[in-house]
Formats: sequence, C-alpha cells, structure tokens
Amino acid sequence: MNTSKNYYQILGLTKNASPEDIKKSYKKLAIQYHPDKNKGDKTKEAKFKEVSEAYHTLGSADKKAQYDTQSQFGKSYNPNPFANVGGFGGGFGGSVDDIFNTFFGSGNPFGSPFARKQEYREFHENLDITVNVVISLRDVYKGKPIQVKYKRFLHCESCNGTGFDRDSESDSCEMCDGAGKDRFGRKCEYCQGLGKVFSGTCRNCNGAKIMIKDTEFELGNVYKVRASKDEFLKGYGHQSKYFREKRGNLKLKVVYHHVDDYIVDNNNLTFNLNVHYEDAINGYKYKYTALDDIKYNVDIPKKTKDGDVVRLRGKGLKTDRGREDLLFKINVIVDYDRLQKK
Repeated sequence: MNTSKNYYQILGLTKNASPEDIKKSYKKLAIQYHPDKNKGDKTKEAKFKEVSEAYHTLGSADKKAQYDTQSQFGKSYNPNPFANVGGFGGGFGGSVDDIFNTFFGSGNPFGSPFARKQEYREFHENLDITVNVVISLRDVYKGKPIQVKYKRFLHCESCNGTGFDRDSESDSCEMCDGAGKDRFGRKCEYCQGLGKVFSGTCRNCNGAKIMIKDTEFELGNVYKVRASKDEFLKGYGHQSKYFREKRGNLKLKVVYHHVDDYIVDNNNLTFNLNVHYEDAINGYKYKYTALDDIKYNVDIPKKTKDGDVVRLRGKGLKTDRGREDLLFKINVIVDYDRLQKK
C-alpha cells in the first residue's frame, strides 16, 4: 500500500466517495486507459496500472481504512498489494489482461489476443439442464402430451438483460463509443446495443442480468421420446448471462414404464394373446380392451396355429404417418381354465 500516492485523486474522487462511486470511476477509467484501446501508448498503459492499483486499495473496505489511517498519520506500511495475484510477482509484472481481469471481474471485453484463454474461462457457462421425464406405454398409445416443468435462468425482463437501471443517469458506452456495435458490426455485448451505460443497477435482478424463471411446455410427440433414453431439445436450457443469443440445451432423461403382455419393436406394438386350442381350431371373437380403454372384438380365424399373428388395422402406436396396426401374437395353450374367458 503506497501512501505516497493519492489514490482518490488518481480516480478523480474525494475522500467522501461511496463504494459505488469508486467502482463506477474505476470502470470508466479502466476502459479509457486500457492498452487494447490505446495501442502502443505506454503512458496510458502506465495510467491503467495506476488506476488499477488505486482501485485495489480503495475498492476494499479494509484496505481503504488502512490507507486512510496511514495517509492521515504517516505510518509506514507497504505490503505488496498484488502478492496473492498469480503472475504479478513483486508488483505489476503480470500482463495487462491479468490486471484487467482481476479487477474488472470478467474477461477482457476488448477481445485482446492476450485475454482469449482467460475470456473463455470467465465466460464458460454450463447452460444445459437435465430433467427427468416419466412416461408409460399407455401415455404413448393415447398420444398424451408430456408436461415438462423446470426452472431456468432467462434474461431479466425489467432491464432486458443489461443489468442497468434505465431510469438512472447514463453515459455513452466507452466499449463501443456509443455506437451500440463492436468493431465487427456486431451488437455491443456490454451495453446490449444501447450505446450507453447507466450509473444504477437494475432493482429487479440487482445487476445480475438473469433471473430464475419457471418454464413449462408440452412435448406432443411422446411416441418419439419412448424410443430414446435421452432426448435433447436445443435452446431450452439456461440463457447466457453474457451472450444474448446463446442458450443451452434441455436434456430429458426418459423413465419409461412398460405394460405387461405387450412387446414394442420400433413402431410395432404386439400383444401376446393366449388362445385355447379348441378356440384356435374352431375360431372365436376375442374381446380386447385397448390401452386407451376402448373395447374391440378381434376375430381369431379357424385353424389358427401357435405363433400366428392376427392384425387389428389402425389400432397400434401413433407415428408421423398416423396409427400403425396392432398385432396379436397367438400362443396356443392346452391347459386353460375356460371360466377365465371373457
């Protein structure tokens, strides 16, 4: 802590400055003097380091109190303020981007090649969500939509994901010089294309830009979900805090309940039907109750053999083409309690 320097003066403040004033002034000056915006200007690079040093002290309540006391009473105290910051060694020996990322709290928004790896680490977000979905063969047969309910982060509606209070005082965005776009013509991510930044933070999200929201939707093609253990829905995950157009995926882990006596092979639905040998020889009408509780009479023809298949047209599983046929696989039995027949 160097008490020979007037950190308040460096940040353009008085000793009565609030923590919000200190933070606001630092951010403004850090952007103004950042070397990526002043290529080759060693004077402004030195100024940037000086501004960062001042904020490191005044931005901490404890260090600020020590600095104020030592400045007033002249006590000698000079620990290295960057001793615990990797890459700085005995002072400001680290890269400019290390300094910026340490104090600014995010990746370098100027896109400097020195900050690419750091920016990736800072902006790497886990945006995917996993939700368990329970379905049964009955649901699939009925074509009953799946109600999917979960929570996810979306941009705050009050500030449109900027984190700013639009009723507060505003300044031209120094990231894009008020243009609302970066040097590649893309929307400025810092001001979200507004061309200006605000002194206050959004009171709804407290400047976080995103808020947890309840999300609910119907998944209509339930017959497709049955065939997979995992289903991925693109864009149904969390919304990125930093990049408006970026959203994660929703992964549905399907828990599937089968129904006894049925076999599902791709889109073919087969029911195992036990038939007494006398009925297989003479033929009869089987009263079948489908999975949607609708009853049908199924004709078992004369001289039916074990393993034969009887087809009920258009009463199978739903597909993109409509309903497939329902297949009855005949199991001819001899030992059979006739009283159990319906």
